[in-house]
Amino acid sequence: MRALVVDDDVVSRMALTDLMRSFIELKVVEAVDGQDAWEKMEMGPAPMICCCDVQMPRLSGIDLLKRVRSSPRFKDIPFVLVTAASDLDTVRKAVTLGISHYIVKPFHAREARGSLQKILNAAWERIAEPPPATLNRLNIAPDQLMTYLYSLRGQCAVFARDLRRSKNLQDVQDVVGRLKGLHTGCLTLGLHYAAGLVIQIPDERSDIEDERSDIERVEQALIEIELAISSQEERVKARHSLATSTAMRRTALA
Repeated sequence: MRALVVDDDVVSRMALTDLMRSFIELKVVEAVDGQDAWEKMEMGPAPMICCCDVQMPRLSGIDLLKRVRSSPRFKDIPFVLVTAASDLDTVRKAVTLGISHYIVKPFHAREARGSLQKILNAAWERIAEPPPATLNRLNIAPDQLMTYLYSLRGQCAVFARDLRRSKNLQDVQDVVGRLKGLHTGCLTLGLHYAAGLVIQIPDERSDIEDERSDIERVEQALIEIELAISSQEERVKARHSLATSTAMRRTALA
C-alpha cells in the first residue's frame, strides 16, 4: 500500500520518506505541498497513511486535513501531522479535525517509527485480515495462502490487460462477472479494503457507460487491488520468513 509524505522542505521530506520506507509494506509517494498532495490523492490510489507538514504554500497541512476528512473516499485515512514545537497550538486545533497522531520536528526515528507502527497496525485491521486469521479460517498453510494471493493477482493482471486492449468496457466480455469474481476472491482472502473497491464499481452491465472514464475507473480499482495483494504478501512473508528459511535449509541438506 502507499504512504503519502507531504513537505515543502526537501531535507524534511527526505527524512520522512526514509522513515516511511522502513515499513516494507509501504510504497512512498512524495508531495511538495498540500495542493500537490491533494492532486495526487485524487488521481492515484488512496494512500494507507498520510504524513504531512503544517506550514506549506498553496495548501497548508490543516487545510489538506480538512479536505481529507470531508471526503467520503479519504475520510478514514490515518493523518499524521508533522510540526515544529512552536506549532503546538496548531496541533490542538488539528486534534478537533481528526488527526491520528503528530510528530515534532526534528524527530527521533525510533520513537516516531514506534508510533507509526501502532497506527499502521490499526489501519491494517480495517484494510485486511491478519494472515494468521486467514490461515486459520481457510485451514491452509502459508505457502498455500501465497499461491491464492498470486492467483488473485494474476486474475487482476489479465483483466487489466484486456482493458488496455479494449476501446471501451463493452469490448471486454463478462465485465460484471469478472468484477464479482474479484470481489469474491478478495473477501475469501480477507482483503476487506480491496473488496470494498470492487463493489463501488457498477454491478449491472446496463449501468456501465461506453466511456473512457469507466475504463479508467476499473483500471484504478485494479491497481489498488494489486497493491493490497502485494502488501498482504509482504505481511505473510514477514510473519513466516523463519519457517520458510528453515524449510529451505532442510531441502538443501536433503
